[in-house]
Amino acid sequence: MQSRNNGFYSVMDFDDESRLRNVFWADGQSRASYESFGDVVTFDTTYLTNRYRMPFAPIVEVNHHGQSILFEAGLLSSEDTNNFVWLFQTWLECMKGRAPGAIITD
Repeated sequence: MQSRNNGFYSVMDFDDESRLRNVFWADGQSRASYESFGDVVTFDTTYLTNRYRMPFAPIVEVNHHGQSILFEAGLLSSEDTNNFVWLFQTWLECMKGRAPGAIITD
């Protein structure tokens, strides 16, 4: 994917038995948009709706045209504290340490 999208960023997290636990990804355009529109983001998991029954965790913002922008996303093995910590730490690494001013969630 990185050969087709220069700014693509992805990380996979594995457990002690080398089984996939969590996945995070962001494309180059979304990462660039975050620079302009990353002041406040929304975060809400869509629980167990995919074939692997993993919570989908999108991070979304609204741009100056009122359009939703998917910045980054992840698939988590479960909705527990350790996985959310991993997701947000990975997101901050992807964004070079730039945190949003606020995160809106349910």
